[in-house]
Amino acid sequence: MTALAMKQKGLKPATKIVLYWLADHFNGETGACFPSLSKLQDECEMNKTTIVRHLALLEAIGLIERVKRLRDNGSQTSTQYSLKMVAVPVAEYNSPCGKTQQAPVAKCPPLNLVSINLGSELEKAQKYACQIPDDWVPSEKNITDAKDKNFTDGEIKNEADKFRDYHLARGSKFKDWNAAWRTWLGNARKFGAARNTRAGSPHDSLFAAFQRNAMRHAE
Repeated sequence: MTALAMKQKGLKPATKIVLYWLADHFNGETGACFPSLSKLQDECEMNKTTIVRHLALLEAIGLIERVKRLRDNGSQTSTQYSLKMVAVPVAEYNSPCGKTQQAPVAKCPPLNLVSINLGSELEKAQKYACQIPDDWVPSEKNITDAKDKNFTDGEIKNEADKFRDYHLARGSKFKDWNAAWRTWLGNARKFGAARNTRAGSPHDSLFAAFQRNAMRHAE
């Protein structure tokens, strides 16, 4: 079922990630599938609001159906999911010589699909200046770059949220978002140190700092 989830076409990377981890909980013998939002949040590395938004989209396009489940005392428990994915026809998989061949089917290993999918999408777009995806999260390389600058896991998450929100609000376009992220990290450290030396004075926000220091080299 996870392999089938990854073959679905036309989905945004983050939506496909939610579908993948949902399919990972599917019981082929009983048809049961009811992971909690907390479990999906941990596996997808997204907040609950974002996961609910992607689940609503998957239901709207007919790939899943959600059914509320109640305990004996009437309280609500985790939602039951019915997966309605359709297998991709084998004929769509053609070899270079034009002969039809069976598509390989294998259970995907537990990878960080957020980093892999979104990272590859950004790499493809690096030939042209483009806006940051609204569901951007740091790739493994982005996280490594941050840790090389001694950012903690909590700081990385905080800076990533501010980085995404700032550039979405500003409509920024860059050819290399990895370079933009490294510049953001450098400025976060620089302006953070400057704020620490100005004891008692109101500190500037990182957004204001970036308005004064546009990342021209990445555009």
